[in-house]
Amino acid sequence: MNKLTSILGGFAVIAIAVVFIIGFNPNAGQQVVESARCAVEIRGNCIPSGHYWASYRMLAPRADAEILRQLNFRRIAAEGLIERHLLNEDAKRLGITISDDELNEALTSGRMHVSMPLAPITMPDGRVLDPRGPSYRGLGMVRMLNVKNRQTGKFDLKAYEREVRLIAKMSPQDFREYQKEELIAARMRDLVRSRVVVGENEAFDRYNQDKSTASVSYVRLDKRFFADLVADKSQKAIDAWVALNKEEEERQWSSRKASYLPECRVTRHILAKIDQEASDPTEAKKKAKEKIEQAKARLDKGESFADVARAMSEDGSAERGGLLGCVTKGKMVKPFEDAMLKAEPGKVTDIVESEFGYHLVLVDKIAKDLEAETIGRAEVDEELYLKFETERLSAEAAKTILAAVKGGKTLDEAVEAYLVELEAKLGAKDEKKDGKAKKDEKKDGEKKDEAAADSPARKHPHRPVVESSLPFNSSGSPIPGVMPGSNAASLAFKLDKPGQPADEIVQLFNGYAVMVLKEKKPASKEDWEKNRDDYMAQFLVQKQEDALVAYIQRLRNTLGTEIKFGGSEFTTEAKPKNEAGEDLGQ
Repeated sequence: MNKLTSILGGFAVIAIAVVFIIGFNPNAGQQVVESARCAVEIRGNCIPSGHYWASYRMLAPRADAEILRQLNFRRIAAEGLIERHLLNEDAKRLGITISDDELNEALTSGRMHVSMPLAPITMPDGRVLDPRGPSYRGLGMVRMLNVKNRQTGKFDLKAYEREVRLIAKMSPQDFREYQKEELIAARMRDLVRSRVVVGENEAFDRYNQDKSTASVSYVRLDKRFFADLVADKSQKAIDAWVALNKEEEERQWSSRKASYLPECRVTRHILAKIDQEASDPTEAKKKAKEKIEQAKARLDKGESFADVARAMSEDGSAERGGLLGCVTKGKMVKPFEDAMLKAEPGKVTDIVESEFGYHLVLVDKIAKDLEAETIGRAEVDEELYLKFETERLSAEAAKTILAAVKGGKTLDEAVEAYLVELEAKLGAKDEKKDGKAKKDEKKDGEKKDEAAADSPARKHPHRPVVESSLPFNSSGSPIPGVMPGSNAASLAFKLDKPGQPADEIVQLFNGYAVMVLKEKKPASKEDWEKNRDDYMAQFLVQKQEDALVAYIQRLRNTLGTEIKFGGSEFTTEAKPKNEAGEDLGQ
């Protein structure tokens, strides 16, 4: 009886398989996507638009269209298919395929595969998308379709066909071919991963690198500090720089002269900001309004606009007496621009409210044509000169402080020595400007304390100040605003003793920094023993993915420019039709 049951059961399985395969016949009366046009061509090989749109829908079945656009999801889906094609081509070379039984088993289980790209993608505008980055995290390469009968829990051909029509919008036969390519690509990925091994010593070295922490003390040499206080902004210095860099100056002016012509207005302003993070917005607006009214009252009493701006404005232009430069229409927010365009030269406007706060606006003059060009070129020249000069000065200051620390001073002592020397130079410059040295009967100690209190270098918001980092690991960022490639963390982990300086100055987006080691804590052996198994498993997965990305990138490197993306087929979804040709819509 058991033998007879086994035989009948075997016949039943064979019958289901036969029905299942027959159901994939392209002429079985199912919906068929009419277009087989190419979404992507690779060396003349076509990836059909049907495959492209099936992948796009399976990767993001219910996401918001605007979010998908921002994430460049169309390109992501296309790149996944490019990687699938490369893996399939290499599978042919290696003689790797899958059998019909394996394909049937995958389809009847409801496990459908879709290719998510792994290698970084360079966009036409130069941006690089990282498919393994946080924006795409959680997007796996398997989707489950509801292919089982709700009552029996077994595979149901009708349920399967319904899911294929709904999600892939393909005929069962086309979907079968689509999934065959996906499964071969998945097998290739598994093969590459399976070749990766991890030794315990290698894993511990990486664990130690990841879990060890360091903290540093550092000082930032900000270009804005040097632009405001240190750089020689005399016309003679600017002209000398321009004479040596005429080609660069001409190139910059040519690209920016439209910002000044045919007319611009030399404009100043005083800003009282509204605190956007205040718990009581009404009170925040009231405080800002009171402050701008105080500024207006000082102007009404006869104080110069530049002096009041330096004392009260909460904008970066305060140091320049509120000067914004020669401004053209379309450069400022509308309420500010409207007031500026109506302003009579030399007269302060009424209080203006914008999204940033409250303003008082003064137009010094309206410059047109040749005068606008003269003013504009002078502004460009000064801006260019300061860009290069502050780069030089901030690097020079960082090297001076680093040399002092290497010579035995603490970072605090080195910064203090630099500021004292700078103040002496600035003081000598002021005395020279006045034409004579001022007599002072006070004692040296009193003079030094007063000088420090009144020193512009000590009051400047971007002055050199010693700061401390939070603990970070080897992939962390100890200093805010570090330029990519500066490797500040790597430099810090090469240091052994507290107080030891990094060998190099660190480049920032807006200057340079000097750092010394504050504390270093290696990972403990005890923690390693507790976490070894989990960490080794995680490390293996990471190494497998890195090996797979490197493998795919090697395959991509053989392509050169032999990839062509389709036109409307790439951006417009093909609509499925029934046998009578009726449009079934999206």
